Amino acid sequence: QLIEPVRRELQQLMPGNGFVTVRWLETTLAPVLRPWALGAAMFSLFGLLALVVSAVGLYGGIAYSVSQRRHEMGIRAALGAEKADLLRLVVGEGLRVTLLGVAIGAAAALAVGRFLAGLLYGVSPADPTTLAGVAVTTLLVAGLASAIPAWRASRADPNAALRSD
Repeated sequence: QLIEPVRRELQQLMPGNGFVTVRWLETTLAPVLRPWALGAAMFSLFGLLALVVSAVGLYGGIAYSVSQRRHEMGIRAALGAEKADLLRLVVGEGLRVTLLGVAIGAAAALAVGRFLAGLLYGVSPADPTTLAGVAVTTLLVAGLASAIPAWRASRADPNAALRSD
């Protein structure tokens, strides 16, 4: 509604110009911002893909470790370990590995972040909220990826585990 009155007013202020064009700022900036939006979307997609790959890798590593330690889990259960103890053991092992990875990743992000500061908008490379959010998300995904093999280990029959070797 305001475009035509603004155009007429500007036309009167600049009589030497033939015709004054008035456009929304979003319309003018859209072609300039489009590549940046695409880059942000791609970074987000690659970050999500990295999270999925790390979760699958952690799940595979812990599942393999639990399958190799099946006899040990059977002995622990036969000696009186509760299901919660076995869950805590396996999930704790997965979270310890993940905590080490989060610490290394945070240090790398802080070291490399200053070189990528020009690509960031509205957030600093050392933003504590972002780093904490990434760490918490990674730990939650790792806890979930560890919980499945832990649950399987806690449900295993101690007699079958002891007889298998």
